[in-house]
Order: sequence, then structure tokens, then C-alpha cells
Amino acid sequence: RMEEVRDLIVEYGGRIKTADPAASIVGPEEWGWAGYFSSGYDAQSGGSADRQENGGWDYLPWLLDQLRQHEQANGQRVLDVFSVHYYPQGGEFGGGTSSSQQALRNRSTRSLWDPNYTDETWIGDKVRLIPRMKEWVNTNYPGLETGITEYSWGADNHINGATAQADVLGIMGREGLNVSTRWVVPGSSTPTFK
Repeated sequence: RMEEVRDLIVEYGGRIKTADPAASIVGPEEWGWAGYFSSGYDAQSGGSADRQENGGWDYLPWLLDQLRQHEQANGQRVLDVFSVHYYPQGGEFGGGTSSSQQALRNRSTRSLWDPNYTDETWIGDKVRLIPRMKEWVNTNYPGLETGITEYSWGADNHINGATAQADVLGIMGREGLNVSTRWVVPGSSTPTFK
């Protein structure tokens, strides 16, 4: 449930900030595209009861607004970095290096920023993830940093994986993402590591 996630962030975030006011809390770490809009409850049930009980809001904007309201009411920030996980959904992460897979890997990095790029997978939408995250923060909880704390474009053993990783890092820097964490560290002998 949406309220359950909010309440756990408030509870644990409050405990952390009480123990260490300088701690930086990162979350909510949603798993991917569908999880940004629907709660786990609605996803599991195949319905929208949770959304409807919470004013019809998309899940992550609602959560940001709720945490902002908590800070305003209690004077305690329990989230510092708004972060999600993101993996391209066209098999790029799987590591394939056929010509078509390489071309898709090269194009799909645009899902991180490009307002004109429609994701070519089941998502079928203009993801523009980093600008979208920043808009959600600016509208619902101004002042938070943003992060993608789990991502990979795959093919670590191939030059296409290395160039995709370089592209992703450049996009994240240009778009002003504050935190990123790649899953996993590429092997030290791979083109992606080098």
C-alpha cells in the first residue's frame, strides 16, 4: 500500500536522522517504469484501488508530496535523494551484441533524457527519466537531489557496452543527476571497465 511505504520511510528515516542528523537518506528505490506509477498493491492486484484511495495520484509523485507534507508538519526531512532503478527493457541488459541489439542499445540511452524518443519496448512511452524525476521533485518536494541507484545497459565484454556506458555517464552528468550506481561493477578486463 502507498501509505505503508510512506509510513516506513517516515519511521526509518526519522530514526536515522535522530541518530545522525547529517545522514543522507536515499529512496524509495522503485524497481522500474511500472513501479513509478502504481503501488505494489495495485500492481499485484491488477487494479487501481490504492491509487483511487489516494486521490488518483501516480505513486511516486504522491509519495514525494506526502514526504514533503511530513517535513512541513514535523520539521524533519526523512528523504534527501529521490532515487529509482532503471533498466532498458529491450534485452540490452542481457548482453546480446547482434547488430540490431547494438543499435537498440545505442538508441535506448535516449530514454534517460530525450522528450522526442518513444521507448521501443512494452513501455511505449516517452520516458525522459531524468527530466521527469526532476519535474516530480520540483512540483512535489523541491530541494531533493535525484538519483538512479541501479542501472545497466549490459554487454560489458563488448565495445558496444562500453560506449553505451560512456553515453549513459555523459547523459547523467549533462542532465544534472546527483547520484548513480551501476549494477554491477564490470570485470576489470572488460571494455566497459576500461
